[in-house]
Amino acid sequence: MRGAPEKRSIILDLRSSAFVECTTGGTIRRYPVVNQEGSHSAKPERSAPTLLEFGGLRFEVSFREVGATLRVEGKVNDQWTEILRFDDFVDAPHFHAPASGDSIPFDRATYGDPLTWYVSQIRDHLPEWLEKAGFAFLVAKVDLEEVSRNAERLTLAMHACVPEGFVRIPGVGLQRTAARV
Repeated sequence: MRGAPEKRSIILDLRSSAFVECTTGGTIRRYPVVNQEGSHSAKPERSAPTLLEFGGLRFEVSFREVGATLRVEGKVNDQWTEILRFDDFVDAPHFHAPASGDSIPFDRATYGDPLTWYVSQIRDHLPEWLEKAGFAFLVAKVDLEEVSRNAERLTLAMHACVPEGFVRIPGVGLQRTAARV
């Protein structure tokens, strides 16, 4: 049984807009704000939606005003159909299974960083998610090993879509920087 979740707090480092400080359990860590090209910058650029296709599925990564979204699409009657959606929002991360269904709140205290959890679910538990969403028939059409091998590409795309004013904090997730608070 897990103990009480560790309390996390975000302290923005106002001395340098290119870094954000995160205090976790009394330990202070500095994380650079990284733009899409991987260079340190206080002003990462917004990106157009990114499409990735592997394992018989299509993944769309985008950023809306409140956070990042990862859509999982599969072929239903020869048409790409959104089947799952993971919304990595700053204030209210949640997911949809099926994508057209009600949102299911994500519990950071139990599961930690939403993006890490989301990608692990796609990588390690995709058949269960497809069944839960009502798309169990797609399991036979999906190359689960290829999805697993390429899951890190989803993480990279979700990092790359983060625009100016937001930053990903390891173990916490997407947060606003001082410019967006």
